[in-house]
Amino acid sequence: MQRLILILLFTLSSLGNAAENPKSVFVKARCDGKISSAALSSFKEEIRTSQRYEVVPALDDNGKMDKVLDVQMSCMEHDNVVAIATVFGVAKCFGPRNCHVSIDGSTLGVILCYSTAIPECGRAIFKAFDDYASRPNPAQLKLE
Repeated sequence: MQRLILILLFTLSSLGNAAENPKSVFVKARCDGKISSAALSSFKEEIRTSQRYEVVPALDDNGKMDKVLDVQMSCMEHDNVVAIATVFGVAKCFGPRNCHVSIDGSTLGVILCYSTAIPECGRAIFKAFDDYASRPNPAQLKLE
């Protein structure tokens, strides 16, 4: 009986650790203005603090070649407002220069952010991303 309990505890412990591995996220953004770069930083901070995701510097996920969630952003500023367009997808690399990206066009979104509400914009973009990433089967990759 004790062995059965130990095996059960070990199995549950292993499952708990597997569930804690954060999903890799690559963010490609053209957000160079003062407000838009602050919004981008706020979005990335939401990713980091969620503990469900980690930002990676390249699609190849530091050489792991695993599936990576892809976020593409484009920003345009005028006075105290920035418009941020986002679209989400999935990527997989088969070598350092052989990556396939599948964008889910249904996730295309735009948000207007005032300079006084940057943290709220980062959270809103993160919520849209998290909703997409939490779907049972985000964008299918054509791996051919």
